[in-house]
Amino acid sequence: MNDTHYGKMSEAELSKKLGQYQKQARIWTIIGLIGVLGGVISFFAVDDMALKSVLTAVLFFGGVCAALFLGGSAQKKLKALMKEQMGDFFRAELENAFGPDMNTAQMRIDEKLVRSLVLLDNQWEEIETENFREGEHNGVHFSVANVRLNHVYERGAPQDGLETCRDMVFKGIVLRLEMRYPAAENVLASARTEDSPRGIATGSKEFDRCFCVTAEHEQYAKSVLTPQLTERILEFCRGIDGQLLGFCLNGSTLSMAVETDYAFACVASSVDLRDLDALRRSYVSSLHEMGGIIDLLTENSELFAK
Repeated sequence: MNDTHYGKMSEAELSKKLGQYQKQARIWTIIGLIGVLGGVISFFAVDDMALKSVLTAVLFFGGVCAALFLGGSAQKKLKALMKEQMGDFFRAELENAFGPDMNTAQMRIDEKLVRSLVLLDNQWEEIETENFREGEHNGVHFSVANVRLNHVYERGAPQDGLETCRDMVFKGIVLRLEMRYPAAENVLASARTEDSPRGIATGSKEFDRCFCVTAEHEQYAKSVLTPQLTERILEFCRGIDGQLLGFCLNGSTLSMAVETDYAFACVASSVDLRDLDALRRSYVSSLHEMGGIIDLLTENSELFAK
């Protein structure tokens, strides 16, 4: 854990320090990738079993440690420094875009909510959320968070000790929107896969090819998923840089999960953090992008009060 506190830094000092941490994170990540690649090559290219074992272990696991621990440590320090030095700017921009922060039970984004979306058939054990925000945009009450889902498992021989491993299986955003009227029952739509059941046919061939719909009563699901709403969802899918994995109408909220590299209330990884003006523009751009996503989804006046 990083407990370093710098006090208020000048623009020049902050620019220099952020640049140093960003450079360290990138260097250790590159070294880690080279080590992993070297380990894989050694496994297939070296014939001597003893040498193969040593090279594979040293290069592969050394690379993983460099990327995860050393690169990750630099990344954590970078985020902590940005939060410490630019937190006031971030909070002011958030409030300017979406009003005061709210905290209602209705709009929480947690494991229970994400489980209800049945993402990846719930084949994950751990959830991480970041930058949760509940607010209002153009009259629509919403909440959003960056979400990461991990498959956690153990490998190795019991007599040698088991190693706990984590594989990221989902990275994206979860968004919740308050609807004008509550749904009488849950209606779930999941991205269709080869293993999906037939599901409820909505009447839209394109929508039914993309999503498998389930609900207790077929007629109710059809009455909710009107041609206007299914077309709005399809337009949203075509307009985003990512994939809508599922959405659910539950009570008075529409909740959805989008797998995407976009991150809410964040600075893009491509930004040179020595350029503080570019950093600020990138952060504000991520807020405007979320506003655009909400606008695209809430043009249906039958569902959303604006």
